Amino acid sequence: MLPFPFLFHKSLIILLSERQIQFNIMQIDVSIIIPTKNAGNEFDKTLSRIFTQKTKYRYEVIVIDSASTDTTLKIIAKYPVRLIKIEPEEFGHGKTRNLGAGLAKGRYLVYLTQDAIPANENWLDSLLKNMETDEDEKVAGVYGRTIPKSNCDPFEARYIAKAWGAEREIKEITDYGEYKRHYKKIVFFSNISSCIRKDVWEKFPFSENLIMAEDQDWSKRVLEAGYKIVYEPESVVYHSHNYSLKQLFKRYFDAGTAHKQVFKDNNNVYLPLIPLFVMTVTMLDLSFMRQTGYNLPSMIKWIPKAIIRHFIEATGFWLGLHSKYLPERMLKKFTMYGKYR
Repeated sequence: MLPFPFLFHKSLIILLSERQIQFNIMQIDVSIIIPTKNAGNEFDKTLSRIFTQKTKYRYEVIVIDSASTDTTLKIIAKYPVRLIKIEPEEFGHGKTRNLGAGLAKGRYLVYLTQDAIPANENWLDSLLKNMETDEDEKVAGVYGRTIPKSNCDPFEARYIAKAWGAEREIKEITDYGEYKRHYKKIVFFSNISSCIRKDVWEKFPFSENLIMAEDQDWSKRVLEAGYKIVYEPESVVYHSHNYSLKQLFKRYFDAGTAHKQVFKDNNNVYLPLIPLFVMTVTMLDLSFMRQTGYNLPSMIKWIPKAIIRHFIEATGFWLGLHSKYLPERMLKKFTMYGKYR
């Protein structure tokens, strides 16, 4: 016969285990979902900022990794995350995020890209406060503000400043004429840092046949179904890319393809007008640089870089819009993210 203290200790362990199981099942409010592949050393800062959030919500972190070969898995091992490993060919922007949502325990799904770093300890609560307002139950999703990292070039910084402003915005379709005229601005949504209701995701999962822009497509569908989207500038992440010319072309080629898939139009991009576009946006770059404190030598030095980069941007996007006419061997060379045909 076992001594009484051992029986008590064993029963206590069983009791605590059952309570822990119940706690894990019942108390998760938020599931933070991050797809990764070779996220680099900076991913440590992303996870560190996540696990130092000041929040009343109980959350889990799900990382879905596509066969990283750098330090990503070692960094993940330092934190209490749920790691899901998939093969690279199984990855898709919509597909992988749907996988994470299906595994999530929380009633809110927070999406973060691997290279987005929460700016402060209130990033999460600032997103979620928009989900629990008594006066509005039609909010399907919220996306936060992106600000460029310190090494961001003016080409990228200007786009970020234009797309993510300082004013909070509630988006909904109240006038279809207005919606058709300004659809790109209205449906803009970003999974760089976002939160959506899981019950809405169950009705509107991400499309899995898109090369990218799964977030724009999702926003378009929920808005047209009568829901609202909120832009919350108080929830801030650092995020930007300094693409090489090759990466830039591929990125905008895929963006053009996705735009055609989601919006079914050519975005009024005409090949003969690309030089005019290049000069116009180069002037916008210079104006932005002047407003943000660049000196004159830096602005002059930027001009030839801007002309080249904007030409590549516009040409890549135009080719993406017309990708269905290109041979498969060309598509494979041009794409950064996807699987064509």
